[in-house]
Amino acid sequence: MATPETFDLPAEEIELPFSILDTDLYKLTMQNAVLRHFHDAQVVIKFTNRAPQMRFTRECFDWIQERVNRLGELRLTNEERKRLEAACPYFSASYLDFLASIQLHPKQQVELSFLPGADGAGEIACRIEGLWRECILYEVPIMAIISEGYFKFVDTDWTMDGQFELAKKKALDLLSPPDGINSIAFSEFGTRRRRSFAVHDVVMRGLAAGHEEWKAAGGKGAGLAGTSNVYLALKYGIKPSGTVAHEWIMAIGASFGYVDANSRAMDMWEAVYPANVKDGLPLIMLTDTYTAEVFFREFCSDPARALRWGALRQDSGDPFTFVRQAKAAWEEVARLAGTEGPALAGKRVVFSDALDVVRSINLQKGCDEIGLGAAFGIGTFLTNDFVKKSDPTQTSKPLNMVIKLSQINGQDCVKLSDDKGKHTGTPSEVARAQRELGLAP
Repeated sequence: MATPETFDLPAEEIELPFSILDTDLYKLTMQNAVLRHFHDAQVVIKFTNRAPQMRFTRECFDWIQERVNRLGELRLTNEERKRLEAACPYFSASYLDFLASIQLHPKQQVELSFLPGADGAGEIACRIEGLWRECILYEVPIMAIISEGYFKFVDTDWTMDGQFELAKKKALDLLSPPDGINSIAFSEFGTRRRRSFAVHDVVMRGLAAGHEEWKAAGGKGAGLAGTSNVYLALKYGIKPSGTVAHEWIMAIGASFGYVDANSRAMDMWEAVYPANVKDGLPLIMLTDTYTAEVFFREFCSDPARALRWGALRQDSGDPFTFVRQAKAAWEEVARLAGTEGPALAGKRVVFSDALDVVRSINLQKGCDEIGLGAAFGIGTFLTNDFVKKSDPTQTSKPLNMVIKLSQINGQDCVKLSDDKGKHTGTPSEVARAQRELGLAP
């Protein structure tokens, strides 16, 4: 297994897993917050394949199992720590000490099962259980391993040819929208569902090349603002970017009650990442853990706090409706707080739901029209966009899978999505959360 002390190993020579930093930034920022607020919390985390028709083989499962077991061998190297400390000054020395000392125990904490059908192909089940401060690191690498295994052993009718050029073109298309529309400020968010690490690396180089070409031609604005993948951010000198995941808010709702869970989540986050600290972590709140309706109700209840949070992430539901809600909320809290100047100055929406070039440009146009800033976290469209090698007119579909928090300290966790039919959790707990929050079932 590779040890990337110099970050110079060719991507095609690297086998998963190879670095504890080959993960999304928000897993580290949340882990730091968990250490502060939930040090001894025990959790159960579960995998769901949302496209069960996409089945696995025994050979594929065995490859996945072996690589998940190897997660216990990962350690933060000296070079990784040095680069991480420089790129993320909001991480304290004590947290970096913890990250450097941590050892995962996948053979005890991760239960993988293969459930074959009559034809030998089958489903994969995955249950993760243990201390949250450790198990929080499993989601992203396990999903990346499952995806890479599927496209290594099951769907092999694809090729990497042209991925650099395709990524570069996507960057240029995003950065050069039609006249009258601001260029798209975007980050790459595709670690969990990427086709492979080698693909991910090529895509990052293509995006960076498009960004540089745009800048050289006089492009103005943020452009390629970052990547959620910490390892690739440090490798290429790109900003590690991220927000917060549903996991954080779900755990708080389950632990303290669903009413005001969003408010409590923001307060507890600020206790770790204060808004007034130089080079601090930007405050970007995820809004759809218990529906945007509930979020905005709680958001507006404390105008001073609301104004400290400079961005809101939209991850489900109708984004154009959300933009109008966000505009109205910031105008209301500015009015209540008696602030001077434009209410929307410095405020933005971060979009992260099923984005591509056309959807992103349309959303940017909508935000431009009402004077609200926008940023975009684009994932699967960048790191798992392929056609079949045998028939380029046919799409080679990515996996549709999630890993979600199921329990904390024995209490069921739920998520009430703004997309109908996508609530997660037991039916009884979903119903209880809806009752407490005054939501229709």
